[in-house]
Amino acid sequence: MQPQLSETVSKKTSRIESFSDGVFSIAITLLVLDIHVPVAKGNEPLLSLLGANWQAYLAFMIGFFTLLVCWINHHYMFELICRTNGMLFLLNGFKLLVVSFTPFATALISKYIDTAQQQTAVSIYALNFFLMGTAMTCLWLYANKHGLTKGGLEHVLKAATQLYIFASVFSGIIFIVSFLSIPVSMVLFGLMFLIFVFPKNMVLLLMRRRVKVAKEELIISVSQVQKEYANPGAS
Repeated sequence: MQPQLSETVSKKTSRIESFSDGVFSIAITLLVLDIHVPVAKGNEPLLSLLGANWQAYLAFMIGFFTLLVCWINHHYMFELICRTNGMLFLLNGFKLLVVSFTPFATALISKYIDTAQQQTAVSIYALNFFLMGTAMTCLWLYANKHGLTKGGLEHVLKAATQLYIFASVFSGIIFIVSFLSIPVSMVLFGLMFLIFVFPKNMVLLLMRRRVKVAKEELIISVSQVQKEYANPGAS
């Protein structure tokens, strides 16, 4: 007897989550390898040597929070995704590919920030950031469209879709702005971190807004119907 199609879809996501967590942890660990212990010569003050390496610290913080926010959203997605299939594995693999590249993009910022090549370094990191947002969006849209998410959560799923479409759009804007103004792109980086660090709260906020708009539209529709009944000859 051949297995039914539903049986070919795994009902567990634990393996994909465990593997992803491992990749995230390794990528975050690799970030710190770009921070080197300075060698003080004679009476040279250690504090000044540490301060001279500020580029590495800045790059580490940017890379760390990028991966942290990405991991938080990956974890939240898989609170809503309850089944997997082959394509979802591939899309998740694309996201992990971008995660694995992040330490290298971060190292470019560490090495070339405040130099003549900083524009290229920041733009490469912004491209990595855009690919991260795109991977997150594709992963979510595929899972939601193909019924791999939990049922009975229509408003939550629609709000999450709205949030993750925004992720790829906003990260794309950051990539474009990185060619025009590095300070502005850094501010936008920070703004995106703030938006996506608590995805559940953002989804709830969007969900409440959708419900509020739906109620307002219903009230307007009812009001129009009442006017038509009150003045049948007006139309």
